[in-house]
Amino acid sequence: MITPENFLAMEPLLVEQLKAKLADMLPKIDVLTSVDLNAVSEETQVTPAIHVVYADYHVAESKGGKLYRIEQTWLAVVVTRNMRSLRAGIDAREDAGLIAMRVLAALGGFQPTIATKPMALIDGPKGGFRVGCQYLPLAFQVELLMKTV
Repeated sequence: MITPENFLAMEPLLVEQLKAKLADMLPKIDVLTSVDLNAVSEETQVTPAIHVVYADYHVAESKGGKLYRIEQTWLAVVVTRNMRSLRAGIDAREDAGLIAMRVLAALGGFQPTIATKPMALIDGPKGGFRVGCQYLPLAFQVELLMKTV
């Protein structure tokens, strides 16, 4: 049984997996985390990009207050900008849709060493379109064992 030392230990593993599986698209696509996005506005947003963002967790099982089986939800938000069809956003959506399928292939079924089973695509939040930017979030659930000392 491998338990992470850090509650958010999944983040660098997801970034690494995306960079490895989308290497043929890099450096054209940036893989960013919450830290990278602190001071970013829509005008300065690097695109295309994939934002790896922690969403939440659910306690699936608790054993004696020392061992927990939890399910974390992580978002991989695909962000594209395309000004060709600014009003309708068709081109930005098409770009996002193509990248999203690559993200799905990279993370769907991926089992990091600290996970108890492969990651699964789950229902996610709604996407959005603003000022030529398309935001397409994919939500993934991963199960982890957390052990307290």
